[in-house]
Amino acid sequence: MALLTKPTTKRLPCLLPCLPSDHPTYRILVVDDHPVNRTLMMRLLQRSGFAVGQAVDGADAFTLWEQWQPQLIFMDLLMPEMDGREATRLIRTAETVNHQPPTKIIALTAHPAIAKAHQAETGVFDDITTKPIRPYSIFELIAKHLDLQYVYSSFNSLDTFSVESH
Repeated sequence: MALLTKPTTKRLPCLLPCLPSDHPTYRILVVDDHPVNRTLMMRLLQRSGFAVGQAVDGADAFTLWEQWQPQLIFMDLLMPEMDGREATRLIRTAETVNHQPPTKIIALTAHPAIAKAHQAETGVFDDITTKPIRPYSIFELIAKHLDLQYVYSSFNSLDTFSVESH
């Protein structure tokens, strides 16, 4: 016999990873053609102390990468116009030509089968993760690729991640 409980409307506190005050500001570019995905990711990262830029497709991502030089990019794979793979290849080529250190690029996909196929692709993406995003995984990937450690502060998850639809 299963015990059923009523869902609670009480707001539960969560721990949010934040950059220590003595850390430099890290620039992260979020590239996704879906505005809700971009907004959620941007709010999550901004709350943690990252400087966050956004791009709506691969061409926009390449232009912003040239201008802003982020340390890390979350790149959606499937987008109209220029997809994430093509944008990443352009970035990698420009880095080689200009003798720049490689930007950390993490592929985002809503399709686990695509994620598995791309895990074998070497030299293009530094890592890959699936959508919907899981905050813990996102922060773990950032820490791994930017070699940083977080401090933790509490926040109310329901207040932080509400997205207004227009």
